[in-house]
Amino acid sequence: MQQVVIDATIAYFKKEVISDMNPHLKDDTIEKIIKLICVDTTIPDSKKESLIAFHDAGDDAMFLAEVFLYALNKPNKKQSNTVEYQDIPLLDEANYECPLCHKKLVDTIKGQAVKKYRITQIFPDGLDDETAAEFSAVYPAPKKLDMPDNLIAVDVDCAEEYLLNPNAEEYRNLYEIKKQLARNYAAKQTVNKVQLEDDIRTVLNALSTKSDATELIELEYEALRIDEKFDAENFILKNETQFQVVTYYRYIEKVFSNSNADFDMIATEIKISSMKLEKAGLSQSDVISQLSEWIRNKAELGTESRLACNIVVSFFIQNCEVFHK
Repeated sequence: MQQVVIDATIAYFKKEVISDMNPHLKDDTIEKIIKLICVDTTIPDSKKESLIAFHDAGDDAMFLAEVFLYALNKPNKKQSNTVEYQDIPLLDEANYECPLCHKKLVDTIKGQAVKKYRITQIFPDGLDDETAAEFSAVYPAPKKLDMPDNLIAVDVDCAEEYLLNPNAEEYRNLYEIKKQLARNYAAKQTVNKVQLEDDIRTVLNALSTKSDATELIELEYEALRIDEKFDAENFILKNETQFQVVTYYRYIEKVFSNSNADFDMIATEIKISSMKLEKAGLSQSDVISQLSEWIRNKAELGTESRLACNIVVSFFIQNCEVFHK
């Protein structure tokens, strides 16, 4: 009985479905179905090959019928919205933000973490020979497509848009984004191993609770070393850092002086971390961002302390622990 149903389905696709398809768009439709099959991680590779083989043999009616029957027999399974533990490193690498559209990759709904991302192959599986050759000419295909170096966490819509019709320029862009994310993440992991004296909280707390300018004594511009520290293209970053130094340097110096904090130890630890980030090839903006986040994490402070951490980094740029020429 089952074979009768299969034969009837195949006959129907041959007689009705193929003949009713727009001949100008048939190839486009079938190509999209093939791409969907290729990127579906729930379909075994052997099944993908057997389905696509019908198309390769020129029997599109059989191809469509077999795809229909396979889909019909697969159990309905609601896609999980649970964040999986093996995805955490890739989410952390992207800072839980889609590097393409900048939407949150994980949302919180009723106290539960809900995934808004898809772990996506940068060099996708199932490319036709011509497209694969174009991609490989840009950056060589990895030996294994499911290794972390070829995976990136992106928003669901961005993933679908990329995988359904990828081109070499999009591949180049995603590859280079991944390269930058991976470099920053590796640098962050290295810096996280460096300890930071708990006394840094003395300064951070003083900055965070500062509510007026009564104790702020501006530093003279002539005393600045900032111009020597920044690359020419980082004009805005230099000005922002310069403003923080001029405004807060003397105040932070006074807080350190009036406390029991081991300034030399803190300065040494920040210098070590800065050198690690600089040697990793990070941009000056990324070095400051990573140092600020490292200080905040080591001091176990909330996100409201980010500005105070940035000001402390500016202080140590002026004090010569950050950016060495």
